[in-house]
Amino acid sequence: MNPAHQNPLAALKDIHLPPIPGWWPPAPGWWILLLLFLSLISFALYKWRQRQLRQRPIKQALSELAQLNLKTEDPEQQGLILQELSALIRRFCIVFFPQQPIAGLCGQKWLEFLKKEFSGNAKGKAKELTDQELFPLVENTYSPTNDTDLVALGRIVEQWFLRQNKKPRPSHD
Repeated sequence: MNPAHQNPLAALKDIHLPPIPGWWPPAPGWWILLLLFLSLISFALYKWRQRQLRQRPIKQALSELAQLNLKTEDPEQQGLILQELSALIRRFCIVFFPQQPIAGLCGQKWLEFLKKEFSGNAKGKAKELTDQELFPLVENTYSPTNDTDLVALGRIVEQWFLRQNKKPRPSHD
């Protein structure tokens, strides 16, 4: 063989390919996608927790309302049940409306608050309640004789508890 006739490229070695890229670390786009996904999951958990915290007093109030025996003909028991029902509504309002001074309301002011809350804040979905429908919660609780329809009053209170779930809850400012 003649060195002059030899191909100069024959002495070169073959092309070396780079190693196959690994799966780690991911490209920046995957990091952004992961961050977006984690943010979305965190927001969903936050909203779920807020909903659970909002529903807790409603569920507890409905449970206590269900435990009250609202079907009684004994006037002495009716007075006791009205006292317990009024106390339940007051406790619920103190928890659900913390920015309002509810604990000190009594008499006509408590009746006005109840009337406003039971009928005024439902955006036209609830009927306007009269003073006579809510009056037993204010005055008849201590009356020796009582002819209040506790079942109807219990239904009004139950519907009001359920409506609170649909309204935006006031902030704790």
